[in-house]
This record gives sequence, C-alpha cells and structure tokens, in this order.
Amino acid sequence: MNLNQLRHLIALAEHHSFSKAAEALFLTQPALSRSIQALEQDLDVRLVDRDGKRTTLTAYGELVAARAERILFEARELKRGVELLKEGQLGALSVGFGPTPAAVLMQPFLTHMANHYPRMQLKIARGSVELLVQSLRNESVDIIAVDRRALLTADDLAIGPVATLRGGFLCRSGHPLTELAQIDLAALRQYPVASTPLSDELARLLVEQLGPDAHPARLVTLDSEDINSLLDLVEATDTVFFGIFACARARIAAGRVCEIHVQPHFERFGQYALVTLARRSMSPAVEVFRAFFAENFGE
Repeated sequence: MNLNQLRHLIALAEHHSFSKAAEALFLTQPALSRSIQALEQDLDVRLVDRDGKRTTLTAYGELVAARAERILFEARELKRGVELLKEGQLGALSVGFGPTPAAVLMQPFLTHMANHYPRMQLKIARGSVELLVQSLRNESVDIIAVDRRALLTADDLAIGPVATLRGGFLCRSGHPLTELAQIDLAALRQYPVASTPLSDELARLLVEQLGPDAHPARLVTLDSEDINSLLDLVEATDTVFFGIFACARARIAAGRVCEIHVQPHFERFGQYALVTLARRSMSPAVEVFRAFFAENFGE
C-alpha cells in the first residue's frame, strides 16, 4: 500500500467512474485499475463494486477512503513541517478576511507587512464565512478572521483567540436623527439602513430587544460585505450604518460620523475569531498575523 494508491481510491470515490477518475489523475484507465487491484490485494478485501458504467465503493472502500483522506493530510503536513524547518524563514502567507475583520485590519496589516516584511509573498482572500472556511479546508488559505457567531464548530477547525468589539448604529454628523431627544425604531426606519449580512443569532437579538421590525429582513435596506463603501455612503447621505464601531474608528475620531442610541438602548457586541485547520503545522508567517490581530483588533 502506498500514498498514490490511496489518492487513486479517493479520486474513484469522487468521480464514481474509472475513466473520469483516470482522466482527473492524468493516468490511463488500465493503470488506475491495476493500482486499485493492487490495493485490494494488499488489504485482502474488495474495495470497489463495478456495476456497468458506474463505480461505487464497498463498505470496506468507504472506510479506507475516509482513512486515506486523513493519511494524505498528515503526509502533506509532514512535508510542510520539514520544509518550514529547512527554510527557517517567513516564506508565504495567505489570509482570509470576513467583512468586519477586513474593514478593521486589512489595510493596516498590508501596510505593516510592506514595511516590516517586504519580501514575504502575501495573499488576501475576502468573502463570506462559508466561503472562507471552504478555502481553509481546501488549503488555499492558511488562516481566516471571521465572525464567530456565523461559524459552525467542527472537529477539523481550530478556533481562537476570540476578540469582542462593540457595535450599534452610526450616522453622519448633522444627520436629522441627531436632533431628536430620543430615537425609536420607527424614527430610524425613516432612513436607509446599511449593514453586512448578519448572523441568525444577531437577528434574533435585534428582534428580542427592538421588536419584529428590527429583523434584518425588514430593517436593512442596503446589504453589502464592503463595509468601507457602506461607510462612505453614510458620510455622503442620510443612510444609517449598523455594525461594529471599530470599522469606522478614524471617521468617528475625525467627527465625521457618530453613534446614535436607538431606544430601548442596549450594548451590542460582535465576536470575531481566528480559525485554522486543526493539526496543521503553522508557519512563522501565521504567527506574525496572530500577533498583529491580538495587538490591533480591539477597541
């Protein structure tokens, strides 16, 4: 039994066809058949049922394929660990950002890396939590920073640390709402409300504390993952932003936007986490990003 045979079985499990699997592996079909037969002989069990044009795995085949995925992952990690040790340098880094971490951290991190690690190969990915987790599992990114509440816990993910940031409603300075002695939900809904896609948990909290009309499906009229564009809109129009205040830190400090309290007022917090693949060897470059996150992603 060898790693190539395991790769061949996994390809067969994915494509359910010797011809399609062989094409994906850049092998001839007879060569793939010989490889699977050799693996079956070595294990002394039938791994594949050949039924006309469609190929399915037996119960033994399903077991071996599942174990093979883990074995191949560990083999890649062994090679990766040796390469990192031999290099003894930062090498390359690929980071995935969810909307809020991107708005808070991405530009400062790019500046930090350009100033302090100009030779590092840095790649940035952006997208939804689901997309970034899939990229992590595909090993196309090394680490992601995402909304913890929108993340499903899984055995193959290592989650932490978690940072908490305060959030709520922001509008431009001089907005008509700032003239009101008290702002309720009805007054807020007179104006466009902009936000990123919100988790089910946050939607539930909004409804509990502000009423049914606060559900994002009713409240949010402008939905985008590009937070900086939404904040530009807030400065230029009467649009109100709902999100994390740290995304607008410089705008708040300059007095261009300000917090408004929608009654009944309550403190709203977002939780954001760094996520990597469990058991994966981390490069020194990942530790650089972890340190930057810990120092800069906060109030």
